[in-house]
Amino acid sequence: MESRTIDRVSGEENGPRIPEPMVFDLVRPLGAKRGEWEVNTLALIPLDRKSETIDEVQDPLGLVRRSSDKQGVEWAPEIELVLADGIAVEFELPMENSTLEAYKLAGQLTFGTAFKNRFIHGAQTIVQYNIDPKRWTTTLLYLAGFRLDPTWSILGMVGARGITNEAPGGLDVEVLSNVSLFADLTERLVGGIEINLNQVVGGDLSLLLMPQGQYEISKSWMIQAGGGAQFTSGFILPQIGFRLIREF
Repeated sequence: MESRTIDRVSGEENGPRIPEPMVFDLVRPLGAKRGEWEVNTLALIPLDRKSETIDEVQDPLGLVRRSSDKQGVEWAPEIELVLADGIAVEFELPMENSTLEAYKLAGQLTFGTAFKNRFIHGAQTIVQYNIDPKRWTTTLLYLAGFRLDPTWSILGMVGARGITNEAPGGLDVEVLSNVSLFADLTERLVGGIEINLNQVVGGDLSLLLMPQGQYEISKSWMIQAGGGAQFTSGFILPQIGFRLIREF
């Protein structure tokens, strides 16, 4: 089932065309073709400057949660490359203001499609090295997308994240989930809402609600922008964000 969007570098020829969420994006769309690649940058700007420590996490609302919180702009340039049909890799540099906070490497595999090419699924794994404090983070996610009709589509992710701690052999575990609902409003404009849940095992729950839109400037350029809030342990952090994408 086709969507209403214009032709792009990534036509998702091996499955339904489903938009990517802005904050927790994919490593290229599921079903991407060999040779596709992109560069993009995400920026998240807090609208309320406050610092909290939760579950011994210094920056619980940041891109690198166990880094020191500078109460600044969280941003991350990255490059994504499709090595073979449905197999993609990503390298990212999460930053806060001018400080490099981590090195992030991700891989993604598309399993296949079903329901007359309306359903597509795959998996993603992420390995990240946090610079200060020194921590290794490993994430494994199952991904699934479904195109409901030419206008509506939904994308879901569920998985877990393990983070080394100061104890010898110690590991903190978090359960992750993301559900994003999209509507193709015009050939170029998509509206949606992204919902991220992060549950620290034995600790607190964090919820991100991010209404957003994405506009296809041309076949190769796209911008995503949104505004919402993150809720956790008795306080709320409103924020705005955007992601600029160049596809090749």
